Amino acid sequence: MAYGEMACKRLLLLVGSNPLPNYITALILKPQSISLFYSPETEEVMKYLCKALEVALSGAHLDATCIEDATSAAKVRNAFPKNLHDFHFHYTGGTKIMAAHARMAFRDAGGKDEQASYLDERKGVLRFDNGYGLDLAKQQLGLTLDDVLRLRGIKPLSGSQPQADDPWQDDAARIARAVLEDSSLAQSLYHLHRDRETNKRLPFIKAKANAVKVDELVPGGLSIQRIPEEHWKRQTYYDWLRFLGGGWLETWCGTLVRQIVDGDEIAVGLDCKLANGRQCEVDVALVRGHRLYMISCTTDSKIGLCKSKLFEAAMRARQLGGDLARSALVCLLHGSDLKGAFVDQLRNDVADVWDAPNTPQVFGLDDLKEWAGIGSPPALNSLRTWLES
Repeated sequence: MAYGEMACKRLLLLVGSNPLPNYITALILKPQSISLFYSPETEEVMKYLCKALEVALSGAHLDATCIEDATSAAKVRNAFPKNLHDFHFHYTGGTKIMAAHARMAFRDAGGKDEQASYLDERKGVLRFDNGYGLDLAKQQLGLTLDDVLRLRGIKPLSGSQPQADDPWQDDAARIARAVLEDSSLAQSLYHLHRDRETNKRLPFIKAKANAVKVDELVPGGLSIQRIPEEHWKRQTYYDWLRFLGGGWLETWCGTLVRQIVDGDEIAVGLDCKLANGRQCEVDVALVRGHRLYMISCTTDSKIGLCKSKLFEAAMRARQLGGDLARSALVCLLHGSDLKGAFVDQLRNDVADVWDAPNTPQVFGLDDLKEWAGIGSPPALNSLRTWLES
């Protein structure tokens, strides 16, 4: 059966905790009307999904029905329309119990296999119940990072306009090379102008009286001569401290990603406001086709802290992109003990507890040296393989 024969006029969706499969399915089938079935627990998800669909499918009619008890077969059946002409039922969302009851209700009302589908996140395929499948990687979805964030009610915060004294990509590359040749430099940069007792940054006025020559910190110097420069304002000083303290790694990592995925929009150091009002930062993120890729960066080299950062990044990526998402940690972890290499231990630990089809990736100091060409020609093979997975 040809795909065109499977396009629908009316789409029925079950709303669960992850709205992305529903959103992708709607982009593919392009229905004229969409009916969403949700439970009280997923009402907020439904609202954000509706807003995103209104933007993506301008002109499509949307309506929503709340199933008060999604575990009740009778209430699920009663929620469904009796006449299923021109309807397509997508049941990836919702709880397993809700999906099972809804699929039976759809069948009992005369719904045919070619009118039902689910999204196989493990294999990246939209599967129809009659055996037909659409490879998501071959669909021109036009999915963006803003789309993924909108589905969760997350708002990117507008940053300040670039200034002449801002750090450059070349600064990040120079710091990266220097740190990868001497990893202790990362901590020296992090502790720059910090009080040894309180670990707090020195006040701006005090820092100006104790300016540090940059070429004493980074061999070859940077785009600035001192920190802080005499003409700087307070914000410029703090921006540079953040950059030297670790921001250089996400900037450098973002530059390498751009070399591999030329043309795709990449967000680096993106500040966001969550739906609950809290703020968070995305180190590096991009969307390729139907997949969200998120990278967390840390200059720490302690396995415990790296593990914490890895699980945080993996959970955030899964919350936003479901099992379709890919997450990774870029860090300075290296060394070994009787249990083996620390990077391998971290990879094994996350593989043991992570039940998603895609285990979060870990890139340690040796990987970064390979990317930068320390001791050998630069090679981005490991990063490219992950971005193409």
